[in-house]
Amino acid sequence: MDRRKFLKLAAVAGGTAATALSAPTPAEASQEHPGAKGYGMLNDSVRCIGCKACQSACKVENKLDAENSLQDGQGLYDSPTELSDKTYTLIKMHKDAQGEATFVKRQCMHCIEPACQSACLVGALQKQENGAVTWDGDKCMGCRYCMVACAFNIPQFEWHKAIPDISKCTLCAATRLEKGQPTACSSACPAGAIVFGKRDELLKISRARIAEKPDLYLDHIYGEQEVGGSNVLYLSKKKVAFASLGLPQLGDEAPSRLTESIQHGVFKYFIPPVALYAALGGIMAYTGRRNKAAAEKGEH
Repeated sequence: MDRRKFLKLAAVAGGTAATALSAPTPAEASQEHPGAKGYGMLNDSVRCIGCKACQSACKVENKLDAENSLQDGQGLYDSPTELSDKTYTLIKMHKDAQGEATFVKRQCMHCIEPACQSACLVGALQKQENGAVTWDGDKCMGCRYCMVACAFNIPQFEWHKAIPDISKCTLCAATRLEKGQPTACSSACPAGAIVFGKRDELLKISRARIAEKPDLYLDHIYGEQEVGGSNVLYLSKKKVAFASLGLPQLGDEAPSRLTESIQHGVFKYFIPPVALYAALGGIMAYTGRRNKAAAEKGEH
């Protein structure tokens, strides 16, 4: 193949690839996932008193060991400092410039369209109709793509085990949800800061609390729209932004909608891979001829 012919073929292949990438995929986003009608939790930072009863109840329910991730100079309250394979629920403290404390509960968001599920190559993570995002150890191959994909840095890896698991909040799906019982953390909360229930009911409760005390609450329900919505929702104090509580500022579009549309476009009819291989083959052929000509001339 001469250079001119190769460039013509590459242009045709590239045009075909662009057409495949721009082709619309089925509008699955318009169909509400059954999990959106499932159970979830409302975490109200206005009511949270930072007692960590939920954190202790989660440890007991999931038979998790105690841990201490403190270093010298850190406050005792902040132990452990982050979620881990031994901590599925964590209360964090935020202090404003005036020293006023706000507490926030960190856990899996149980997203309606989970990025971890989309990134998993073997279907080990699945969004269930009951609202929980669950992990199947029999399928997991340990690639940890779910950890990279999660916008909230939730899935944790058991680094200390020869055959590790991915660990995170399960919404007590296997131990309590299937028996019609609320989550262990919500049952332990003495302040009404954690409310368990169906997602649509939690949204109603959230709106009612904001409407009843607009001077106390920030007029936003975190998780209602972020990354396509989640079954775990948050309320915050009026002057405390969610970002300052460790909840990232994210768009309404679920990341999985973009990544899956690209994946489906790239591999549709195997056209783009063929174009890629053609381009690589052409480059190799051109480079080979150039090297051969240089060798014949005694050049390096």
